Amino acid sequence: MKDILPKNLITVLDSIILHGGKPILVGGSVRDYFFGISCSDYDIEVYNLATLDKLVEILKTFGSVNFVGKSFGILKLHCKEEVYDFSFPRQENKIGLGHKEFLVTIDGNLSFKEATRRRDFTINSIGYDYETNQFLDPFDGIIDIYNRKLKHIDKKSFIEDPLRVYRAAQLCARFELEIDIATKQLCQDIVLKEDFQLLSKERIFYEYEKLLLQSTRPSIGLSLLTQLNIINISSDIFKNIDEMVQYKTLKKKDNLVLMFYFISNILTSISDNKVLKKTINELQKFQVPKIYNNQLKNIHNEAEEIFVKYTIMTTMPQAFIRGKDLINLGYKPSEKFGMILKKIYTKQLEGEICSKKEAEKLLSTLL
Repeated sequence: MKDILPKNLITVLDSIILHGGKPILVGGSVRDYFFGISCSDYDIEVYNLATLDKLVEILKTFGSVNFVGKSFGILKLHCKEEVYDFSFPRQENKIGLGHKEFLVTIDGNLSFKEATRRRDFTINSIGYDYETNQFLDPFDGIIDIYNRKLKHIDKKSFIEDPLRVYRAAQLCARFELEIDIATKQLCQDIVLKEDFQLLSKERIFYEYEKLLLQSTRPSIGLSLLTQLNIINISSDIFKNIDEMVQYKTLKKKDNLVLMFYFISNILTSISDNKVLKKTINELQKFQVPKIYNNQLKNIHNEAEEIFVKYTIMTTMPQAFIRGKDLINLGYKPSEKFGMILKKIYTKQLEGEICSKKEAEKLLSTLL
C-alpha cells in the first residue's frame, strides 16, 4: 500500500516515526484498497506518543493543524493542497442516549486491537502499519471483504451507536455485501430502541446520500432498510432506482433529485432541505410541452423518462413575459391572466416569438 500514498504524506509519516510514534492508516482508505477502489481521504492513528500535544508539534512543521474533535483526539492537517486526519487511539463508552453520548478516552499506548474494537464492521477494522509495511487485521476484515460479508466487530459496542443500522445499509449497497445474520439481528434490536428514534435528520440523510449516490445498486441497501421495517418500498421502486443510477450527472443537487424521486415520501422524516423537496414536487407535476415530445420517444424505462423530463424542466428558457410584467401594467392575477402568459410562452417555445419585444407586441393584442 505504501506505493500509492501521496509523497507529502509519506514525509509526514516518516517524521512521526523519527519522533518515536507509530503511524497506522485506518478506515476507508485501507478498506477501499482491498476493494480495488482509489481513495484520496487518509486517516492515520498514531500510537506510542505520550501526548496529543506532541503529535500537534510534529504535524505543525508540515502545515496548519486544526482540532476537529479535541475530546476525540482528532486533528486535521492541511499540508499544501492535501488534508489528512490524524488521531490518537481511543476507547469509547456509552454514557447516555443518543448518537453522541460517549465517554472518550484517548491513549497512545493502546494496542491496535483494543483501539479497533470500538469500530463498527470488520471491513473497517483493517490497519496498515506504515513502518513495517504490514496489514493489521485482528478481526478478519480482509476475509470478509473477499467473501463480500458485512459483520459487526463487537456486540456490546455495536449496539451502542444506532446510526450503525444506516451505515450497514449504505455499506451493503456501495460494496454489494451480504449482511451477516447475527449483525442483521443486532440491527433489528437497535431499531426497537429509543436511541434509534433520537438520531438526527442530518446524520440519517448523510447515510442516505452515500447509499444513493455512491452505489451502483442502491436497492441492496434500501432492501435491507425495508427488511428492518424502517421504510416500506416495493420491488418496482427498487428496479427504478437501480436504473436511475446510469442517468446520474456530475452535479450532486441533480443526482439527489433523480435518486430521491421514487422515494420522495422518505424525505419528510430525514431532511429539512426545502429546495430538494420543492424541486422533486415540481418534477412530479411537470407536463412536458408538446414541442419536446420527440425527446420522449424511444424511452426504455421509467427512470429514463424521469431523467428526460428533469432535463427538459431544468433547461427550458425563461419566459419573455412573466406575471410581474402584467402586474406592472395594472392587471390583477386571474384565469385570463394565466391563459395569456401560457399562450405567449407556448409561442416562444415553438419559436414563433424570438424576443421580448415580439412578446410584448403579442401581449398588446391579447389584452
